Amino acid sequence: MLILNNDEIEELLSMETCLEVLNKAYQQLADGHAVNRPRTDLYLPFPETSGVYAFKSMEAGLFDPKVVALRLNSDVIRWEDRGDRIVKDKIPKAPGGKWVGLVLLFSAETGEPLAIFPDGVIQAYRVAASSAVAARYMAQEHVACLGMLGSGWQARAHVEAFCKVRSFEKVLVFSPTQANRESFAEEMAAKVDVPVEPCADAATVARQSQVLVAATNAITRVIPPEWVRPGLHFTCVKPSELGDETVARADRVVLHTRKAAPENYIAGMGDERVVAHDPLEFLNAADKDAVERPKEPPWVDAPELKDVVSGRVAGRTSPEESTCFINTIGLGLQFAAVGGAVYADAKAKGVGREIPTEWFLESVHP
Repeated sequence: MLILNNDEIEELLSMETCLEVLNKAYQQLADGHAVNRPRTDLYLPFPETSGVYAFKSMEAGLFDPKVVALRLNSDVIRWEDRGDRIVKDKIPKAPGGKWVGLVLLFSAETGEPLAIFPDGVIQAYRVAASSAVAARYMAQEHVACLGMLGSGWQARAHVEAFCKVRSFEKVLVFSPTQANRESFAEEMAAKVDVPVEPCADAATVARQSQVLVAATNAITRVIPPEWVRPGLHFTCVKPSELGDETVARADRVVLHTRKAAPENYIAGMGDERVVAHDPLEFLNAADKDAVERPKEPPWVDAPELKDVVSGRVAGRTSPEESTCFINTIGLGLQFAAVGGAVYADAKAKGVGREIPTEWFLESVHP
């Protein structure tokens, strides 16, 4: 079995590969040649009153390549109210001040474990590449400006991915901290060979952009409805960055998946599930039964990305349409597709460390 680290994955994995294998995976999902289990999160109280422990998992299997991937995260999470927005932080509590995220890859032919590797690099690439796959079908063909709200690791991957599917003349970026957006602009301009300009105002970014991306750590709206105009394609890394009113302004909406949010299982609620991205009301309530259960959003019946990739649904029908891709929740499908590609490349190039597969097998019938 192969062990890889993030540095090796970053050397092996290109955004072009991500776009290619994800497009193929969504086609397989549309054709019934893949299976996906939606994400679930388990929450436990944490000794610090400002945080909780969360265990996240998702999985999927593909026909080509014949692999199954299980993605796991073991996190300490804290939410912080910063006045104009609520942000979510994962606290690096593991030894050395680090985080824990793993992908386990299995053969769907023999059942044996093939690889274990961290999810960090793949996590950023797979979210951005999925959004860019959607933009390939949904954005106008000729666009001058990409607008980016956010300057973190997801925003970096999104600029790289979107510049692979459209030829932009410039990129504008806003984030609340001036130093962050300025260093982001300098770094990304060198990476994508497109001028990247920091902006002190998010509305200015939105006004000048034909493609607008929210890739922030906010769990509250960052793209208000009045910014949606004819011809715009806009997207997010989570629905809360848009909100239902903003989504309602789009002429055409496509979802990553119709699962609008993860299924959460919270200590004190037995096996009752709560479908929400951030179940703060339930985590904070002394009487969890008194909290109103979330309702499904009005856009939940919109087509999925697989429907657009397969050609069953149009991504755009005119230059005047405003289009919206909602990155509802992540799919294990992404980790199966990208993880399978990384594994094959690593084996071909002799990258990583092999440990005996025998350690993970048993002679006792399970």
